[in-house]
Amino acid sequence: MSTNAQTLTLRSDLAELSRVKALVDAICDQTHASEADASALHLAIEEIVTNVITYGYPDGPQHTFTLTIDLPADDRVRAVVTDDAPAFNPLARADVNTALPLEERPVGGLGIHLVRQVMDVCLYEHRDGRNIFTMERQLNRGSASTARIAATKLESAVTLALAGRLDGLSSPELEQQVAALLASGIRTLVFDLSALDYVSSAGLRVFIIAAKKLKASGGVAQFSSLTPAVHDVFHISGLLTAFGVAPPA
Repeated sequence: MSTNAQTLTLRSDLAELSRVKALVDAICDQTHASEADASALHLAIEEIVTNVITYGYPDGPQHTFTLTIDLPADDRVRAVVTDDAPAFNPLARADVNTALPLEERPVGGLGIHLVRQVMDVCLYEHRDGRNIFTMERQLNRGSASTARIAATKLESAVTLALAGRLDGLSSPELEQQVAALLASGIRTLVFDLSALDYVSSAGLRVFIIAAKKLKASGGVAQFSSLTPAVHDVFHISGLLTAFGVAPPA
């Protein structure tokens, strides 16, 4: 590991995602990463950290693990997540079929697919009782708040305007609000994503659940005004077609 490495010791608590974001922001500022690079690094690193917290340590926040980020070259960022949870190789999962229609889509499973798509190198090893997940991205390849939700209701249609970040920490709030709206009998749910800066697989999971439930009951979920970062995540997840997202004007 190079001498410019920075390491965080994280608790197994999703609240730690704010510290992860701060470190990635600092690295991006240091390297003058492009907006695309910054989005990719946030997405991949937070996906792996979230997986460790959610699935590696499901019994609570008493565990700790580490995230180390360094620069093996001026134009390359490397992140290593090391934990002592039960051995698990996320790269052994079958590839996600992003061409499946909405009704055949599984609710989860997109996290590692997103990581593979936005990083150049993904490596897993289990050594000395620890899971070690390493990822790297070549740079220049081509707000800190959690998601804010505002709802506007018109007869049987509702528009949800999302802003900020939709990740493992903020998505449960949206999931609860969506569940309440569906239970109230709305038939059309419009997600206005014009102010949404970031979405992880946890946010995509909420969108997929809502779209599948609405379609099964004869309703529809619509997604409008995707920001470039969110559009990229939808694209590599195969959700532009599955959700019927209209191309930009």
